[in-house]
Amino acid sequence: MPSTISPVQTAMNSAHSAADAREAAGSQLLNESPASKEKLKSTFQDFAAGTFYKEMLKSLRKMHNKPAYMYGGHAEEIFQGQMDQQVAENMARNKGSQISDPLFQGFLTRTGNR
Repeated sequence: MPSTISPVQTAMNSAHSAADAREAAGSQLLNESPASKEKLKSTFQDFAAGTFYKEMLKSLRKMHNKPAYMYGGHAEEIFQGQMDQQVAENMARNKGSQISDPLFQGFLTRTGNR
């Protein structure tokens, strides 16, 4: 009787292999040089903190209703989105280490590098 693999098992196997690949890539980058470790840390900080700040600004924007007067419509929404992106990137570069450093240490511990 042939054994069948369920879609859940297939998805779990794919997730495990993807996690193993990320872990191997992280280990390889960290073992190369201190400069590559700093580049990885900077990229990690930009992503982790940038994502946090971007979502925070997005939530803050949703809390407020559109003004009755002086509303610029769709163009204003696009501009606000781009401005929020720039603000989030600047905050991630300047203050992102407070958020990303503990996460990065956990990443190093998970990959077996310190």
